[in-house]
Amino acid sequence: MKKDIDQYYWLTDIPASWKIVKLKYLCHIATGNFDTQDKLENGRYPLFVRSQNIEKIDKYSHDGEAVMTAGDGVGVGRVFHYYNGKFAAHQRLYVFKDFKREVLGKYIYYSVMSNLKFEVLQGNAKSTVDSLRYPMLANFPIILPHIDIQIKMVKFLDQKTTEIDDLIADKEKLIKLLEEKRQAVITEAVTKGLDPNVMMKDSGVEWIGEIPEHWEEKRIKYLFFELNDRNFNEEASLLSLFTSIGVRPRKDMEQKGNKSQTVINYKIVKKGDIVVNKLLAWMGSIGISEFDGVTSPDYDVYRPLNKNLVSKNYYHYYFRNFHFKGDCYKYGRGIMLMRWRTYSDDFKKILVTLPPIEEQKNIAAYLDKICNEIDLLIENNLNTITKLKEYRQSLIYEAVTGKIDVREMVGETDKEEVLQS
Repeated sequence: MKKDIDQYYWLTDIPASWKIVKLKYLCHIATGNFDTQDKLENGRYPLFVRSQNIEKIDKYSHDGEAVMTAGDGVGVGRVFHYYNGKFAAHQRLYVFKDFKREVLGKYIYYSVMSNLKFEVLQGNAKSTVDSLRYPMLANFPIILPHIDIQIKMVKFLDQKTTEIDDLIADKEKLIKLLEEKRQAVITEAVTKGLDPNVMMKDSGVEWIGEIPEHWEEKRIKYLFFELNDRNFNEEASLLSLFTSIGVRPRKDMEQKGNKSQTVINYKIVKKGDIVVNKLLAWMGSIGISEFDGVTSPDYDVYRPLNKNLVSKNYYHYYFRNFHFKGDCYKYGRGIMLMRWRTYSDDFKKILVTLPPIEEQKNIAAYLDKICNEIDLLIENNLNTITKLKEYRQSLIYEAVTGKIDVREMVGETDKEEVLQS
């Protein structure tokens, strides 16, 4: 038999023997009292903050079983921690502790992880909210089965989520290896060419090492010229540069509210131009534009001086080579990393390889093929990770709302075993 739940839009029904209890009646709710600046790299205790990252600290404010969730920032409704032991918590992190006899802390963890986002975002048009207030948490409905079912459910979810997390970790390791392979292939091709039997010579640049004997080396200023054409069309498409792809429209950023006030007097970019983010060039933010549009004055725009001498596609890969970031940093200036800039006058001084134009085109075509194959593998694995995370979330939701009966899915266990797992 099921009971109808009218007041919670995210619930349809739950088992008749289960109760709905407000969170404030099941545990003590408070906030932490530390700040991120209190962290220590080699601290003895975990410091839980408003992200999934866990810092370290030498002091602790709690000792025992606790569930935590972010009180403000992008982690609201998304960041959850469970811990049993000595720890410290950020001052904008809510801590649930001192759980009543009829409830398991780990069960509360799975419940809020699954369902809190529905209550947080109820009636809110955004995908996130700025802050989570105490009354919302205190009155949050926990669907509460008998303690024996909670014990079995926690054991079931611990086992299943661990299996899923292990699969996700394997996929993430594979993606990292594929990204490393892509960088190695790019570095080898743009510095050594495609002929393994060619005679070599020393380039004089440490990270490049030897280059084919018939290749030249030139400073960027002898290969590219800088453009500074300005835009006067308010409807022009704003472009943005990301570290993992080329230059594309910035629509996704604008949809999140990060929209420029105006694009008047922004720099005009044509498809095929090389665009350099002078603030982030040392982090690899350089690439060829895939579209016509405009970009902010924080970006520099370049075109080849001589199309018969320079293939922009070859230099797209050269500039996005992992080691070239070091050259941008070497030639950059600033007070600290966040203010480090590679100005155009300095960027143009960087020494780069110059193969014959046909070799440049062949290398670029080769890298297009190999990188597209690697990118497809990465995309497939990212899609699999997304599906695994969705399945993990769905599994938790179905368990804590009684959609699946876990009693026959796990063996006999007891509360102590669950708490020690």
